[in-house]
Amino acid sequence: MKRLLLIITIGVAFTFASRAQNNMGKADDFARIALAPVVDDNTMPANAKTMLESKIRKICTLNGLAGEGSNPMFSIRATVDVLSKELTATAPPMHALNLTVNMFIVDNATGNVYSQTSVDVKGAGQNESKAYAQAMKNLDPKRGQFKAFVEQGKNRIIEFYNSQCDMVISRANALMAQGRDGDASALLYSVPEVCKECYDRCMELAGQAKATNQTADVAAIGSDSIVNDVVDNGTQSAEIEAGIFINFKGCKRYGNKVRLSFTIENQSQKDYEFQVYRSSLRLIDNEGNNVQMENGKLAGNEFTWKGEATIMNGTPATFECECNAVDQVKMFEIEKDGKIYRMRLNVDCQ
Repeated sequence: MKRLLLIITIGVAFTFASRAQNNMGKADDFARIALAPVVDDNTMPANAKTMLESKIRKICTLNGLAGEGSNPMFSIRATVDVLSKELTATAPPMHALNLTVNMFIVDNATGNVYSQTSVDVKGAGQNESKAYAQAMKNLDPKRGQFKAFVEQGKNRIIEFYNSQCDMVISRANALMAQGRDGDASALLYSVPEVCKECYDRCMELAGQAKATNQTADVAAIGSDSIVNDVVDNGTQSAEIEAGIFINFKGCKRYGNKVRLSFTIENQSQKDYEFQVYRSSLRLIDNEGNNVQMENGKLAGNEFTWKGEATIMNGTPATFECECNAVDQVKMFEIEKDGKIYRMRLNVDCQ
């Protein structure tokens, strides 16, 4: 009897452990799907629109999607319907709004809706802008309906990659043929790892594209006719556009990873919209190996494949990227607008 109870106990423990491992793996895989919020409403006050975008990011992160970055194939979009608006009979009178917030996970190419949900919210304030802001503040990202909304969208996206992988690869090849390697890489890296066959095929194509680019880079260094494709001033700073500088700050090792830190400085007379793809970031270690960056953080916001930030004059932005550990960084490269900018660092990562 004791032996039977022991076997049952071990079996139950093994079952729970197996389920926990499977669920963790599924969550990790789904977390690769990044859908940036898009609010399709030009009538909303800017502050309320920003608040709604923030709430959608929270819904994403609470339910297994990446809340930053974006996906070239899919987006999570929102619209707002005004059910009623009125002035209250109070002193002073208040603006009262009844709104419906509609959310959709959409195929960008076809416009097909993969999942949708709606929620009613109310807000009141001394003016309409404050009423909108209060309504968005009242939207609770923890509502149970959002979990079902995101789960259905995730499953449909997974089904898409499993059944339409040839189309994804065809589109990536077309982008590379147009010289849009950054867009092609972004498309390939958007495939979630849970779609193993498609993921493996896309990573193989991404690796081939990277190898082709590296071969072209080597040729560029030895050819005066195309040397302008490579900008290498031998310093720890790179001017990627007139008055826009990326300045190296340090390299730190964390276990089996290293993190490179930079600042982006705007010395021009206007704001600069900075965009960077993870696939365009790499370093060269002391043995001459090219090491691809795995993730990054721009102006405090983490990204998995694309980072965006507005760099204002006189206000530097922080920029970090991380990869597998190396003992020394000889050179850092960032590809922007068809050019490769190189910084000669020669630093130890400790």
